[in-house]
Amino acid sequence: MTQAQPLKVMLADDEPLARGYLEDLLKAMPDIEVLGSFKNGSEVLKACRDNPPDVLILDIEMPVMDGLTLLAEKRKMGDSTPVMMLSSLTQAGAAVTMQALEAGAIEFVPKPAGDVGIRLEDLENQIELKVAGLVHSLMEQEARSRQVVGPRLRAGEHSFKMALIGASTGGPQSLQTVFSHLPGDFPVPLVVVQHMPPIFTAAFAQRLDRVSGLQVFEAEEGMRMQPGQAYVAPGGKHLDFRRKGDGITLHLDSESPAHNAHKPSVDFTLHKAVDLLDGEILAVIMTGMGRDGVEALVRLHD
Repeated sequence: MTQAQPLKVMLADDEPLARGYLEDLLKAMPDIEVLGSFKNGSEVLKACRDNPPDVLILDIEMPVMDGLTLLAEKRKMGDSTPVMMLSSLTQAGAAVTMQALEAGAIEFVPKPAGDVGIRLEDLENQIELKVAGLVHSLMEQEARSRQVVGPRLRAGEHSFKMALIGASTGGPQSLQTVFSHLPGDFPVPLVVVQHMPPIFTAAFAQRLDRVSGLQVFEAEEGMRMQPGQAYVAPGGKHLDFRRKGDGITLHLDSESPAHNAHKPSVDFTLHKAVDLLDGEILAVIMTGMGRDGVEALVRLHD
């Protein structure tokens, strides 16, 4: 795929209304070509042999062959085609979505359904942002693969009181890789702001806790930050901080509006951290979707 070529997408969902809705939404997006939409994973597997896609978007629960089984089959075949899962906004949906991410899916998008507690236009925005973010990410990867990597500068010694990682499309899988290498004696508290809807952040924090030497929590009001611990900003709320004695506690802000179309927002949380700690923060933006994190990162750098 290049700048001049559209992203070729295949879609599978056994529910005709959801499948038709998603197909129409994808076809209306620039840089997207829908190769086909199917009722189950078996149909997708056959179609991929004749016309391989750049990305698969799969429902998790389907007859004949479900999304998890198809994902496992393609990985056994050595097929590394990026897979995005369609996930219902429920506790059960969150749990099985984490299984899909563990099995190799790079991202998930909310599945259109009747009563999911979220407006249809918000679902459309999330799907469009994540798919567009994936297009941008794949193009960047292709461009980097053609570049010759030169010498890298080493940073000097710095003293930090907090680390913060911001992540978006592709972040869940990338963060699992990073956290699997982090030791339990990590010297400062670590904050994670991953663009993710409510319900899913608790399951995601539990997944990171299982793979890491760190203790990982979904952030809760009043938690005291400690070295060797990580805190995932909850979906639908911004993560803020408060000084308490000689320490720092977490504050959840559900009232402030979305920032850069996201809640939680990397910019919101990093600005609050800079207000509190000035330059004593190690901040990393792992994956991008739009400009969230850019403004606060520039401020921290300055």
